[in-house]
Amino acid sequence: MRAVVVGGAGSMGRWAVRGIARLGGVDELLVADIDVARAQTLVDEVGGPCVAVRLDATDPATMAEVFAGCDVVLNTMGPFSIFARRILEAALDHGCDYLDIDDDWESTVEAFELDERAREQGCRVVKGIGGSPGISNLCAVVAADRLDDVEEILTGWSMRGAVIEEEAAYPATSPAGAAVEHWLLQISGTIRAWAGGAPADIRPLQRVLIDYPGLGRVAGRTVGHPEAVTLPRRFPGLRRSLNVTSGPDWLFDHARSVAAAYDAGRVSLQEGAALLGEATPPAERGVRDRLGTVWCHAVGTRGGERVAVSVEPAALPPGGMGGGTGTALAVGFDMLRRGVVGEPGVHTPEEVLDPAEFFACLASFTSLERGQEPLVVRELVAPAPTTVSEGIAV
Repeated sequence: MRAVVVGGAGSMGRWAVRGIARLGGVDELLVADIDVARAQTLVDEVGGPCVAVRLDATDPATMAEVFAGCDVVLNTMGPFSIFARRILEAALDHGCDYLDIDDDWESTVEAFELDERAREQGCRVVKGIGGSPGISNLCAVVAADRLDDVEEILTGWSMRGAVIEEEAAYPATSPAGAAVEHWLLQISGTIRAWAGGAPADIRPLQRVLIDYPGLGRVAGRTVGHPEAVTLPRRFPGLRRSLNVTSGPDWLFDHARSVAAAYDAGRVSLQEGAALLGEATPPAERGVRDRLGTVWCHAVGTRGGERVAVSVEPAALPPGGMGGGTGTALAVGFDMLRRGVVGEPGVHTPEEVLDPAEFFACLASFTSLERGQEPLVVRELVAPAPTTVSEGIAV
């Protein structure tokens, strides 16, 4: 087994490399990065099967050279709106299986266009196996399986948890990285969601009020993410599917103003991403966000009653957003390596990965004691309806 992690020395990729090396089962693991010295630092740290290689994902010839002879390509390189398709196509060109942490809904939808090609090549593709999407999707499967019929699924993540923990050996290369650029793209223009049982283009950062089991009425904001459009593939009876983020109002007010400037063409993507980092908190902080780092809330019926089910991990791996996302990718790779994903084609985690097996493995990277349940599951009978502030804007 020979695998390559694209962006392997980055804030997400290095946690994937660490996780894969710990789980074993790979003979050679290429840490592919445009900064080969940074990649070598990680190789020196992790050891084992790791080898540093230089990769420029804008150069097809470089990708062809690195991917040749590989069995699996793992892509952690964002923004995925720019890099996802070209890296996936290069992987398919060389007959490689492929996994990524793509959190962009547009590039995820675009990847389904390559399903027939992947089947013809005999390649297994899993899109979006990170924190959100990934952990969130599999929480959704657990929640929906506790209902007879599911009508609404909200997946979410907190701004508090969407923080990259810097490591001294791997200093940030830019003030605003790909994750912040992605955030701006997913709060500007319109975003794809699922409403009224069909795809819908809605405004980002709408206020969503949720009757969350154990917490009561909580608020989130709509954001563009793949879960909103992939979960209806797994649960075709869904009436509503949204991805929301939670955090303080002052932060979302600032984000909305930056997104408006980007939409109007007054700032570039890079300039807007830098501005997002300049939000100034008020002197007095508001009420702390009660929602978890990553979670799912499903509403449907069971035994004739309307029931809400929430699911979230009891603990996450260390390393903040990078640790949670990269480790989830490593677990997804390990499951693919062991044949859990059997059929060629383009898949999402909720379609091909068993949640129980996934979360049991993920828990081994956390502080949970052996025997502790990896998920926190709560239920609420007769929840109040979910409300969205501004309705649908097609």
